Amino acid sequence: MPLLGLKELKKDIANVKTDLNGKVRTIFTKGLIDVVDGTPVDEGTTKNNWFLTTKAPSIRRTKNKSNGTGNASFTQILKMPKIVLGKTIFFTNNSPNINVLEFGGYPVPVKKGTYNKKTRKFEIRSINGFSKQAPKGWVRIAVLRMKNKLRSA
Repeated sequence: MPLLGLKELKKDIANVKTDLNGKVRTIFTKGLIDVVDGTPVDEGTTKNNWFLTTKAPSIRRTKNKSNGTGNASFTQILKMPKIVLGKTIFFTNNSPNINVLEFGGYPVPVKKGTYNKKTRKFEIRSINGFSKQAPKGWVRIAVLRMKNKLRSA
């Protein structure tokens, strides 16, 4: 095997960093998409409240309802920096119900439920204190998947 000169070694190191940055960025992006996709939807407000920042967690909160697509949050993911290695990336949701959706805490037993404007009836949307849409949470699951993919990158 021929010896590399300093110039070739620096170039190889730069290529490895570029390749690793691309892999990590892809894992982050796909993981955050999973977080948004997994967000339980009632009116869509919580799903639209994910914000991506790099300097500090976002303190923003939107009251915008959506049809549950999470388009505003997917737009936030597009703000993913080109270089992610060595950066702290925050993906924050400041909706008042985010912790209950992830960790449970709805009343057991349910007293009335949530009023559905279309059917004009109350619906029970939780079971054993957890949202029926994400009974085991979803953020922790997505982060664990990301962690496992990072280990094998």
